[in-house]
Amino acid sequence: MDKKVNGWKWAFIVLLGAILGLTLFLWLKVTTPNQDQQALTNKEQKTTSKKYADLNVAMNKEQLSAAVNYYLQQNQKQGSIKYRFILDNSAILMGTTKILGKNVSFTLYTQPKLDKEGNIQLKARSVAIGSLNAPPNFVLGYIKNNYDLGAWATIDAKKETITLDLDQLTKKQGIKIKGRSLDLSKNDLNFDVSFPLENTN
Repeated sequence: MDKKVNGWKWAFIVLLGAILGLTLFLWLKVTTPNQDQQALTNKEQKTTSKKYADLNVAMNKEQLSAAVNYYLQQNQKQGSIKYRFILDNSAILMGTTKILGKNVSFTLYTQPKLDKEGNIQLKARSVAIGSLNAPPNFVLGYIKNNYDLGAWATIDAKKETITLDLDQLTKKQGIKIKGRSLDLSKNDLNFDVSFPLENTN
């Protein structure tokens, strides 16, 4: 009788062990991704670990003018000099300011190029204040000393240049912009644009 009980006892232990082993085996299989799933997961992790999505954007003159003016409107401070950006055969800054309490229009004609950081640098060629032509270095020096154009515009009166810092223009949105080519005669305007990726985790 004892041998019979011991036999059933060992049979039950072996059966229980087999069930537990099978359960553990199935659990490991279910919770372990296959090679394709692992490869896809690794690829997704590499993609989402990047902070920016990089694009190359080709524009024409009208599109670049519209884009720059949109960000100028977002960034210009109340009470500061107001101006807009126009691309034609040259790059033109047009705006209004107050002189002795009167609104005065001005137009700055420039030759644009990209600096080594990929920002737009405007070399002044001529300036009209109302119907009066004025020396560019004098006007730029006056603007620099009397108006806050914002962090996106840097004036060098001696070199008669204004540099538009594209990253500063789009800083609020977290977008990074770097110029690759800027040829008005060919309407060839190319920029590298980096958009911030949201953390989806």
